Amino acid sequence: MATTKKKTAAESNPSASTRPAPEKPRNVAAYEAAVSADEPILADRARTYASICLQRMGGATAPVEGAESDYHQGVFAANAGRLEDALAFLDRAAQARPDDGSVLYARAAVRGLQGNADAAASELKKAVALDAKFRFQAASDPDFDRVRDEAAFIDVIEPTSAPRA
Repeated sequence: MATTKKKTAAESNPSASTRPAPEKPRNVAAYEAAVSADEPILADRARTYASICLQRMGGATAPVEGAESDYHQGVFAANAGRLEDALAFLDRAAQARPDDGSVLYARAAVRGLQGNADAAASELKKAVALDAKFRFQAASDPDFDRVRDEAAFIDVIEPTSAPRA
């Protein structure tokens, strides 16, 4: 009596994908905490990328207009390395919302990417005056790596009470 082996889906259809399912995060609680963290800049970047992904997948969301759109497009352009485009978008956003610390911080980051320490420090100083969290955020933001050791930038990140000589 011969037994017949039942074919698996991959054996019966060789063109079927045998790619394994992606792994789940090892520490689900830490993953969930990271995703739900209150980090405005990271959240803005995530929303921008999610919106782009939805548009490319065909499920376009309602377009964002005005300063909000300019801000998001500026951040996207900066992340893509198109620094002049980023500044153009962020300048328009800043004209519409001159007291928006996120816009000022983004402009400072672009200036940092350009290596312009004085402009980066000037923009960052304005952002920090609106919200001190930007000082701490800039201290570890790689967008400022090119200007991190410049006196103007250090003065904003590590202010002293005594004036510099």
